[in-house]
Amino acid sequence: MANNAFEQSFPDTIRIAAVRAATVATLYGLPTESRRDLEQEVLLELWRKRPAYDARRGSWRTFSERVVANRMTSLVRNMYSERSGHFREEPLGDLVALAAPNDRNDLRADVARVLRNVSQFDRSVAGEMIDYSAVEIGKRLGVSRATVYRAIGRLRAAFTAAGLSQWGRERHTELVADE
Repeated sequence: MANNAFEQSFPDTIRIAAVRAATVATLYGLPTESRRDLEQEVLLELWRKRPAYDARRGSWRTFSERVVANRMTSLVRNMYSERSGHFREEPLGDLVALAAPNDRNDLRADVARVLRNVSQFDRSVAGEMIDYSAVEIGKRLGVSRATVYRAIGRLRAAFTAAGLSQWGRERHTELVADE
């Protein structure tokens, strides 16, 4: 039944996906390639969800519109959470600009200086980030994933303020040259 509905309304379904994707792409200033990716993602999601369609609960068009809208919302939410840094699994090395091999001692000293100025919990998270993901750190430390992400945010801010983030390479070079 769901396969028949899917096949019969495929042109309408493509139109629904295209309109939603174009709207999202325009609203968020995404390139054309992203619009096409969004269309494909929502069509794939509809294909996956088609066995859940129940004609007694509503029409195929309504079902497909809801699946497309829900998936599009999830994709946009995920896009923004990635931009803000939430749910990223970055090693500690990505937070610190990589110094030239002859500057390793300076970098170690700078990292130690920054870590001395953060809380014990944040130092624990920083130490665990060398070997574990944020999710694993939460389990190891017995705290929620959100707590770990907040600690990572504070660490990121501390390293940035000290000029040691990947965006502050010039600042780190100035600090090393001044010493």
